[in-house]
Amino acid sequence: MTNLKYIKLNILSMAITASLFIPFISHAKLEEVSVQLDPSTIRNIGGVTQFNRNQFITVHESFGSTDLNDDNLRYLEEVLEAEYGRDGGFISWMAKSLPADPSNPDMPDVSKISALFNDKFSDNYEGRRINPSNMRNVILCTHPEIMHGHANNTSTPWGPKSAEATAEYTAHLLKHGFTDEERPRFLEVYNEPFVKSKKIPTSIEAMSEQHNVVAKRVKELNPDVMVGGYSAAWVEFEHSDFNNWTNWQKKFMDIAGKNMDFWSYHIYDGVNVMGTPRSRTGSNSEAIMDIVDTYSHIKFGVAKPIMITEYGKIPQGSMNTLQYSEERSAGMLYSAMGQLITYMDHPDRLLRTVPFFLGKAAWTYGMNNNYVPGEANPYLLWRRLADGETYVETDLMKFYYFWKGVAGEWRLSKSNNPDVRVHLLADGNKLNVILMNLDDAAKKVSLDGLQDLETESVSIRTLTTNGVRPILGEHPAEKAPLWLNMFAGDVVMIQMNLKTPPKTQKTVKEHRIYATDYLQEIQGNKEMNFTFNNVPEGKGTATLRLSPAREQGQQALPSSISINGKPLEIPSNWAGDDQKGRPMFYGMVEVEVPMEQLSKNSKVSLVYPDDGGRVASSVLQVNRIE
Repeated sequence: MTNLKYIKLNILSMAITASLFIPFISHAKLEEVSVQLDPSTIRNIGGVTQFNRNQFITVHESFGSTDLNDDNLRYLEEVLEAEYGRDGGFISWMAKSLPADPSNPDMPDVSKISALFNDKFSDNYEGRRINPSNMRNVILCTHPEIMHGHANNTSTPWGPKSAEATAEYTAHLLKHGFTDEERPRFLEVYNEPFVKSKKIPTSIEAMSEQHNVVAKRVKELNPDVMVGGYSAAWVEFEHSDFNNWTNWQKKFMDIAGKNMDFWSYHIYDGVNVMGTPRSRTGSNSEAIMDIVDTYSHIKFGVAKPIMITEYGKIPQGSMNTLQYSEERSAGMLYSAMGQLITYMDHPDRLLRTVPFFLGKAAWTYGMNNNYVPGEANPYLLWRRLADGETYVETDLMKFYYFWKGVAGEWRLSKSNNPDVRVHLLADGNKLNVILMNLDDAAKKVSLDGLQDLETESVSIRTLTTNGVRPILGEHPAEKAPLWLNMFAGDVVMIQMNLKTPPKTQKTVKEHRIYATDYLQEIQGNKEMNFTFNNVPEGKGTATLRLSPAREQGQQALPSSISINGKPLEIPSNWAGDDQKGRPMFYGMVEVEVPMEQLSKNSKVSLVYPDDGGRVASSVLQVNRIE
């Protein structure tokens, strides 16, 4: 276990490394990017003004991880300052030991749950493990192969042979296994069910109906628990002209959506289930969120919140045990950091986001392949060495080291290039400027808005993710920089300790307005329209979030875009790559809209030069001074 002395030495070594990490790039070769920073303006994101670590700085572990000892838990909580995210095994682990009801063998004996919980969990894992603060925000889910109710299920002594059996067990486990202070607040009915439906075998419709049955019973006994799903593994909505959307996500929302408190899905770069390596970081992940939000708003009158309960990158070899690779970990950090940087723009929409980073995960050794001593699953924070006893940190720990100590209130920031992401947080006398370059080319980034601030001290924290190994560093600076050279995948945090807290002068509130229609077919030289009602007016800025889906080789963006009859400038860039690994480009592209061109009821008109593809969603974001 890493002790405090080691931690101090490790941080010192980071500082030494960072002092050597200076980008030597000719300025003439770099695209210039302008970043505007306004510490005096509060950024209100749909009603949210505070950065919440519980929402974003999470680990895919929970109170139920039996292979983490007390020192490991303390390290996660106090050194990495990570929040527990998700548990996929606890429900099924308990279910296998619960007897059937003697009077009804197809139902669980729920009267035994409290005693079973105490015997298997509480009595054996006292102290920190069942600290209520460790448990309350964990997302519980379970494996459909075990807990989907069907006539031939023999996973437990009582089946489950019906959705009602699973619902009764789950509701009573939450009610009687936990106190009100400990009970996890979130339940995903399944983990990635639809990709496993044929194996069970069952249907997507039956799985969706089980969501209804479980949600109703759980909330009858536990009104404080939010239930959602379907924890989608494959969100390639555009596949086969949006058949994936229609037959999976939309079907689920149509069948079970009324009883869902949130939607959940998983996003990975790399190879997800099948196919060739590809990227979702950037415009694609934004388009996925916008179509779910839009249909939710059309169907239910509200864009229900979203949980991204796994994200990151699936490397070659996926869940196999592999020889350790620093370069592979660097690529996984690029995806996790890049996706998180974009998720942080949506604290009003995303309940929680959980990178798929595991603790020790002893269950992964030899799970999918013949285990070779010294090899380990690539998603681990601690990997086991060949002696079978010693654990060492992996480079994925750098994700949490980078975000250590970060807190504060959102302040206004803007980049003129969607590949250079920026956030600004004010925490008392401290100001944090966080930037990442999602592009595969280096940038020269100018920073405007920091020059007049009086500082006590400045430090710069860096993380490189595009190289043979990830490098985390921190070094002091005499003052806040006026510009930065940023390589591909670079993440930078400028930490400024000010003489006085930055005074606030105004607030800009971000409003999302969803079009009344979506998923429109593109027909060449024919105008398509999206209508927006109750658009906020006033002073500020606005952006049209347009999500086209078109075959590779076709023009991704329209030839003309107008709002209320007035033309808009068509951009040539978007966040992330050009998606050449995909049959289609599907991504959200931001189009600037002058506020004076908006009206309470606004109409966006688009024209493409040729047939093919769809515009999946169109969302107006109005950033109004209030």
